[in-house]
Amino acid sequence: MEESVYKKVLNEMMNDPRIRSMQQYPQHGSCNTYQHSVYVAEDAYRIAKFLHMHVRETELARGAMLHDFYLYNIRESGFSAWRHGTGHALVALENAEANYHLTDLEKDIIYSHMWPLNITHLPHYRESILVGTADKYTACRERARQWRESLTAIWHFLQEKMKK
Repeated sequence: MEESVYKKVLNEMMNDPRIRSMQQYPQHGSCNTYQHSVYVAEDAYRIAKFLHMHVRETELARGAMLHDFYLYNIRESGFSAWRHGTGHALVALENAEANYHLTDLEKDIIYSHMWPLNITHLPHYRESILVGTADKYTACRERARQWRESLTAIWHFLQEKMKK
C-alpha cells in the first residue's frame, strides 16, 4: 500500500532540522514544541478523516507542523501568557516565511490557529479550522497529562511520608 501524501509530507517536515530545532522549547508542561506540533498534525488529520473531509494534505501537514514555529522558550521569553498567546502566531508566521516558501493556505493555518483568542485572525480555510481545533484539543490533553503527573508525584510523596 502506498504511503499517503499526508504521511510523506509530515515525515519530511518531522525530519527537517529547522523543525527538529523546536525540540529545545518546552510547551504545555508535558512536552516540547516539536512534539506538540506533531500531535496537532496527527490530530488534525484524524479529525479530517473522521469527518470525511476533503483536505489539501500537503498544506495541512506543513501548516500544522509550522503553526508554533515561534522558536523561543516561553518561560524565558519574559512574555506574559496573554502576550505569548496573542502574539506567537505572528512570530511563527514570520519565522516560517523566512525559512520556507509558504502558500496562502499555509500562512492562514499558522496565522489563524489561535482564533478566537486572536479575534481578528479569522481562519479562511477548512484546514485552518482543523489545525486550530486540533491545537486546542492537543493543548488540553497535554495540560491534563501534566496535571496527572503532578498529582501522581504528590500522591507518591505523601505515601512515602505516611510510611515514616
